[in-house]
Amino acid sequence: MANDFLDKLAKQANQQLGDNESPFKQKKESTRPVQVRETTYKQVKDIAYRQESKIVDVIDSMLKFAINSDEFNNK
Repeated sequence: MANDFLDKLAKQANQQLGDNESPFKQKKESTRPVQVRETTYKQVKDIAYRQESKIVDVIDSMLKFAINSDEFNNK
C-alpha cells in the first residue's frame, strides 16, 4: 500500500517537473565510430588519462589540429 502511494507521488512529481535536464547543460553532439590502429589508440588513451579528459575530446582536438594544418589545407 505504501508503495502505491509512493509510485503515485513519484509520477505526479515527474509530471510537474517535466524535463529533468538543466536548461544550461550543453547539448552533446553525436559521435561516430572511427577505426584507429591499436598502438595509436593506446597513445590517445594514455594522453586522455594524463589530461583527465575523455578519449573522444582528445581525438577531436587532434583531428581539428590536423585538419587546420597545411597538409590538409586545400587553399
